[in-house]
Amino acid sequence: MSIRLKTALLITIVTATLIAVLYLLFSTNLLRRFSQLERQEVEEDTRRAVNILMNELEDLNTKAEDWAPWDDTYQFIEDRNPEYITHNLTNEVFTNLRLNLMLFVHSSGRLVYGKAFDLETGQEVPLPSAANVLAGDPAIIHHTNPREGRTGIFLTSEGPLLFSSWPIVTSLYQGPIRGTLIIGRCLTSTEVQRFSALLGVTLSVYRLDRPEQMPGDVHLVRSTLSDESSILVRPLSDTSVAGYALLKDVHGDPAIILRVQLPRTIYREGESAIRNYFLSLLAIGIFFGSLTMILLERFAISRLVRMSAEVDAIGVKSDPSQRVQVRGKDELSRLGEAVNRMLEAIQSAQAARAESEARYRIVVEQASEGIALLDGATKRFVEANAALLSMLGYTEEELYQRTLYDIVGDGTDWGDQEIRQGLEEGGLLLSDQTWRRRDGSPIVVEAAVSRIYHQGREVLCLLVRDITERKRMEQYLIQTERMTAMGQLAATLAHEINNPLHSIWTMLELVMDFPVSEAEKGEYLEAIRREVWRLMKLTRQVLEFARPMDRVAVPINLVEPLRYALSLADWRLRNHNIRVSLKFSDDLPPVLGSPDQLAQVFLNLILNAADSMPNGGELDIHVTRQDWQVILTFADTGPGIPPEILERLFEPFVTTKKGGTGLGLAVSQSIIRRHGGTITAANAPQGGAIFTITLPISEPRIER
Repeated sequence: MSIRLKTALLITIVTATLIAVLYLLFSTNLLRRFSQLERQEVEEDTRRAVNILMNELEDLNTKAEDWAPWDDTYQFIEDRNPEYITHNLTNEVFTNLRLNLMLFVHSSGRLVYGKAFDLETGQEVPLPSAANVLAGDPAIIHHTNPREGRTGIFLTSEGPLLFSSWPIVTSLYQGPIRGTLIIGRCLTSTEVQRFSALLGVTLSVYRLDRPEQMPGDVHLVRSTLSDESSILVRPLSDTSVAGYALLKDVHGDPAIILRVQLPRTIYREGESAIRNYFLSLLAIGIFFGSLTMILLERFAISRLVRMSAEVDAIGVKSDPSQRVQVRGKDELSRLGEAVNRMLEAIQSAQAARAESEARYRIVVEQASEGIALLDGATKRFVEANAALLSMLGYTEEELYQRTLYDIVGDGTDWGDQEIRQGLEEGGLLLSDQTWRRRDGSPIVVEAAVSRIYHQGREVLCLLVRDITERKRMEQYLIQTERMTAMGQLAATLAHEINNPLHSIWTMLELVMDFPVSEAEKGEYLEAIRREVWRLMKLTRQVLEFARPMDRVAVPINLVEPLRYALSLADWRLRNHNIRVSLKFSDDLPPVLGSPDQLAQVFLNLILNAADSMPNGGELDIHVTRQDWQVILTFADTGPGIPPEILERLFEPFVTTKKGGTGLGLAVSQSIIRRHGGTITAANAPQGGAIFTITLPISEPRIER
């Protein structure tokens, strides 16, 4: 079996094992968490249902207090005058108060007056048989305090009844107590449906004294619900879950069970998330397994073959500007560096010769610049040399019929103010301008203008240089610099990746080729997992560093992403016993930018400060305005930044943390720069590190 095949087999086994372990850990924890969330949601809705019934009882209590401590009621309980009934106990009163029952009981125990009302039909109905039971129950009608009533649940043959009883006294709550007013509201199916509509869930009410009317799930939880304050949650099926609560009657005996039924939306989402996570793990495993194979092939076996081919290609093309790719710090890399030094010496000699030739061409080509005379008033061309005519593609007759405005790119009265100001100062070198040739194609030129007299009149002398190619070359050089920087970054990244890959390879050889115990094998596999996670973290941060940022133009109050970042880091800060002080001005102006990316920068600085103070400390964050900038400072009381690291702190892969990738601050600096701001670091005189961020207030240009 070849090394390439062995490597592929080992990577496949390790990746599959890692995916299986991660999937088991994640699926178990996530499903447990979603079950907890589902339980919390059902408990909350069940508690809301109980609270609605309590609110109904409180509402009845308030209404009873309005009627019982009243001089008219106090008189009625003694003389039962019909005017009181005619004026106060009408059907409209029952409808408005949503009452099904009203009983006036004398202190002697005699039922003075009672009325029952059907809210669904809007008609008075005969008193139920339970009216006399209510009127004769000492727990309901006996009162000792004229300012206290009593509410509760009473089971009648017609159904559960929510009631409130109050002592009948004068309007000033003075006695003696002449009797008791009892008002009630039946807990009918219509009333339960109204509660369901208020809650937005399916609510059911079951009487404990009629077990034959209970469904099977209520029978199962009946014995478990022993405490009135307890709430039970039980799944009914794969699609629904229910919460149960026990309520007692006025005598303290279990009376009814509330059941709240909800769809299992959260649990279903959890199962879907687990499936998506498995597919993601599978895709990531395949991707990184393939990537590992490609990197091993690229950085090991194929290096010597590639270097030989590159040297041969350079010799065939005779192009010393090309370089051999150098990676690593071994003999092959030193050989590549020696070849590159030889090519650099050859290129320097050729560049020196080219520079001498370029100086000669510049002197010779001066006469080839365009020269023209313009009428000072109309800006019409008066004269032009052959170089300008060739540059613009006009004949003399055609050009003399045109003005400067005809060949300027935007066709407007460009340059009048600039030309006048420049002439007053003795001459003007106009900046880069886009002109139009005769065929309409654009040309980028650099023009200098001065005032002279020609043939007895004042004219403007225009000296024009075609810089189209120079502009194109500048863009090319910018692109070349970017490619060089990417090459340096790739070389450093390869070094950072090579170390964990070497560790993984070494531990795989130990596991596969040497007899080791299961405990040692577990330790090696755990170490491999940590190295693979390190590679994944490094790759993710490199992607964040290299990812271009879209243009944004969202007004942001910087305090909002700051508070969001602090909330995300709250656990870390509290775990490290770090006290945070956030101070900001009330008149902070908004800045334009991305709130998510700025929150990422702030979170990185906060977490770095927390990591520098593992035994506790202080983090002071100040946000102030200075001129047209907003300034943020993050000052901690940690050990500070080592001097040898401080100047290179924002470079990629430079870090002070053990196990850090060194990309967090580089990514942060990239984000702040794209917002048109700056970020700096320094050590405070009294100890600790200070990071300062400045962001422009008005119209920052955030480029891709």
